[in-house]
Amino acid sequence: MTDMSLSKQVVPAVTTVSTTKAEGSTRSNLAYAVFILFCFWVGTQVLSLMVHAPGVLEHLAQGNDATRPRIEMGFAVSTVFGLVPFLAGCALLGVMNLALKFHHRHHF
Repeated sequence: MTDMSLSKQVVPAVTTVSTTKAEGSTRSNLAYAVFILFCFWVGTQVLSLMVHAPGVLEHLAQGNDATRPRIEMGFAVSTVFGLVPFLAGCALLGVMNLALKFHHRHHF
C-alpha cells in the first residue's frame, strides 16, 4: 500500500509560547563560549607545536634555506601573540553585539 504523508499537519498542534527567559541560559552560554575559546586556544597551541617541531615547517615549505635565522618562540610568547589578540577580538565583537542589541531594543 502507498504511504501518503502530508508536509503540514491537518490539525495544528497547540503550542504555548513562553515570554520569560530561562535563568540558566546566560550561564550556559558563557560556559559554551569559554569552552569554544579553550578549544581554539588548544588548537593554536597544537599548530604552534607542530610548526615549531624540528623539520616540520621545512618539510611543509619544501625548502631548506640555511641563510634564514631560526626563530625560537616560547609558550608565553605564543600565548601573548595568539590567545590575547583572539580574546580581544572576541571581546570587541561581543561589545559591538551588545551595543547593537541595546540600540535595537531601545530604538523601537
